[in-house]
Amino acid sequence: MGKSETEQKILSAAREEFLAKGYDGTRMRSIAERAEINKGLLHYYFKSKEALLVHVFRETFGELFQAMQTALDEHMDVFEQIEAVVSVHTDFHLKHPQVSKFVVSEMNRDPQSHTLRMKKAGVAPPNALLIESIEKAKLEGRIRADINSKSLMLHIISLVLFPVVGKPMVKYMHDLNEVQYKQLLKQRKSEITAFIIQAIKA
Repeated sequence: MGKSETEQKILSAAREEFLAKGYDGTRMRSIAERAEINKGLLHYYFKSKEALLVHVFRETFGELFQAMQTALDEHMDVFEQIEAVVSVHTDFHLKHPQVSKFVVSEMNRDPQSHTLRMKKAGVAPPNALLIESIEKAKLEGRIRADINSKSLMLHIISLVLFPVVGKPMVKYMHDLNEVQYKQLLKQRKSEITAFIIQAIKA
């Protein structure tokens, strides 16, 4: 069953509040006001701020991981899969630039609660197919035998995420306006892919 219009308004308002103010700074009253409903109706749908954040995580990361699942195909070449993962992550963070900053902040603020929320949300990255393809390519002699597939996944995500999390520093260091910054991220899709593939090829 799909979400009601009111429930979707609440989730959208909650996402905006959490991303703007962080978990501690967000209040149920401010979420109700942004959603243009009364606080009683908000509590009818979501009993607590914690429950709301779990739903926001489920919806937000569900979007990212579903996009990854759709982009990856078992019949794709491993290097095409790497390109797809880089592209999906870049496009997601261009669309939702505040998400990674919020997640990093929450992980540092309260690592145990953050891990528990992700488990409650029931979302996990669909990394198994790419890891399987990497291991197969290693056996075929196409990828260096010393490459650790899990570490490689971290390299890929880190190269995408750093300019997003460090956006103010990146813009300052390279004297970029907002348009130029977004162009840089888009350009990096092909550059990251080429860099990774060149580094791991046997």
